[in-house]
Amino acid sequence: MRHSLFKYFSERQHAESFLDGTILFRSLAYFRDYEERTARGDRNEGTARFRPEGGLVINNQTQGKTFALANHSFESSASAKDILVFCVSRSDTDQMKDEFKAAACVEIREIKTFCDRIKAALPATATFMGRKVDYYQETDGGDPRWALPEKITLSKLKGYAWQNEYRFLFSLTDALDFEKVQTLLVHDDHVRVSNPSEHQEQFLNVGSIRDICRIHEITAAL
Repeated sequence: MRHSLFKYFSERQHAESFLDGTILFRSLAYFRDYEERTARGDRNEGTARFRPEGGLVINNQTQGKTFALANHSFESSASAKDILVFCVSRSDTDQMKDEFKAAACVEIREIKTFCDRIKAALPATATFMGRKVDYYQETDGGDPRWALPEKITLSKLKGYAWQNEYRFLFSLTDALDFEKVQTLLVHDDHVRVSNPSEHQEQFLNVGSIRDICRIHEITAAL
């Protein structure tokens, strides 16, 4: 059985440019700071959160005490400016078309070939991968994602599971190496401040991909 991926475009001309081989990768920070809280934005982008219902259990080894810290979460963040992603979906649904205000959808029919062409367009020293996104509850614990930037990049909270996302990602630095993360205890009232200097983007020209893709017209409902 053939498995395809689907990229939704708000403008037909962008879909045609993609088919001609122009792929726009953006940093995790861009999606983290996306101003409109639409399907494209996620304030937790690039961050894995753990917030158990009863509070975080803290072991004070100096005092020999254990207590629950309410209204806090443990967060582990990858380098949001150094990891660039291109996001698609594993689903072709009306909800995806509506949420992304799609005028066209491109079906990627040969995933391995698509990956090979991206890798060929990147520097030999780049770290690249393409994988599906996993979805988790912030109450889930005991997962190795906390130390793994690639798993953080490929994880999102359950509320986004309807997107059934697949990501192509790369870094030109060591940002995807083991334990290249920042860990923090964060209060619920903490407000993340946007940092436009981290909003990196890179166009890759991989050559025409019309041989491995198919475009689907989307007709707006009357």
